[in-house]
Amino acid sequence: MTFLKIIGASQSLIHKFENLKRKLYKCNASIYFNRQCLENRLTPSYARVKIPNTSPAHKYTQKKVTMRIKDEIKFLHCKKQKLNLSIYHLHLQLAKSWGNIWPHILHTTETGLQKECRAKYQTLDKKLKCLSSLQTYNPTNPPTFHPGVVNMTDIPFTEQEMA
Repeated sequence: MTFLKIIGASQSLIHKFENLKRKLYKCNASIYFNRQCLENRLTPSYARVKIPNTSPAHKYTQKKVTMRIKDEIKFLHCKKQKLNLSIYHLHLQLAKSWGNIWPHILHTTETGLQKECRAKYQTLDKKLKCLSSLQTYNPTNPPTFHPGVVNMTDIPFTEQEMA
């Protein structure tokens, strides 16, 4: 009966380990998303502030939006560090209690989590693509410029004629 209690307690630790790894992968995905937003100069919806482009405060607010994204990345790195530490300690504890079976358990949990992670990255890539299409300005009709007037005669033009 004590053996079953040990297995039950270890299984709850395995679930805890799996949930911590899931949080870590989601944290990595969020870091990836925010970095891509910074590189492509996109504003994610959580950092968007509605100020007209003509407003003098627009430029200042855009700098603050960039700072908000950078602060979010710093926060996510701190969170990642804490998660890594707790995963490490739990991994050692589970490896000690499960022995030779632990690598197989670890492999199965990693496989499932990597499938979830791939789906998350695909969703984030779609989101980035959508943000870039919404936030980049592509003029439909580019302005047409007429060729300049070249005076090929000896007659000088007046200023009115040149205008």
